[in-house]
Amino acid sequence: MNWIFLMVLPLAYLLGSVPSAYLIARLNGGLDIRDEPDGKISAAAVYRRVGLLSFLSVVFLDIGKAILAVMISQWIKASPEIVLLTGICAIAGHQWSIFLRFQGGLGATTIGGVLVSVATVPTVIGASIAAVVLWRTRNSTFSFVIGVVTIFVIIFAMQYSHVDPPPIFLVFPPPPLLVVYPILMLVMMAIKALQIKYRPGTTIKTR
Repeated sequence: MNWIFLMVLPLAYLLGSVPSAYLIARLNGGLDIRDEPDGKISAAAVYRRVGLLSFLSVVFLDIGKAILAVMISQWIKASPEIVLLTGICAIAGHQWSIFLRFQGGLGATTIGGVLVSVATVPTVIGASIAAVVLWRTRNSTFSFVIGVVTIFVIIFAMQYSHVDPPPIFLVFPPPPLLVVYPILMLVMMAIKALQIKYRPGTTIKTR
């Protein structure tokens, strides 16, 4: 394996580590988003404390950095397995950012960016279902899990049937790792959630 392909993995981690929520909050009133009572450095926290435009900026940046990381590995013609590992590294960077002393968010938006890069149509379908569930339940965590599980089911069905593989940016046929890819991301989110320290009663500053 060419060493240059492996170099994209730490690069993806660094891209994922760019703390979009923290930076946007700092640029809007000097807020330190790390003092959130729920312990999450997230776009949702930016929305609560800064506003809709800043929230959308964080979402755009988080999705964009994930897509960029995956696209770089594709541009250098890395193997499908390396491309998928690139996405994992980008998510890990978001969840354990080197720029925030390994703090970070759960990574839902970054996961969305990675999934839409490697399994576009299944991700769009899963996101649509998640949006409906969110509208009905107002539970963002539950709706996200439903969306990811939907993506897993679609990829699994296409991989192990006579249906053509889903439109993705990887070389064909998609590697076996792609089937468990969405579930692996849910596991990463669960691990991160267990590590987050909640701080009930914390006083926070709003703009």
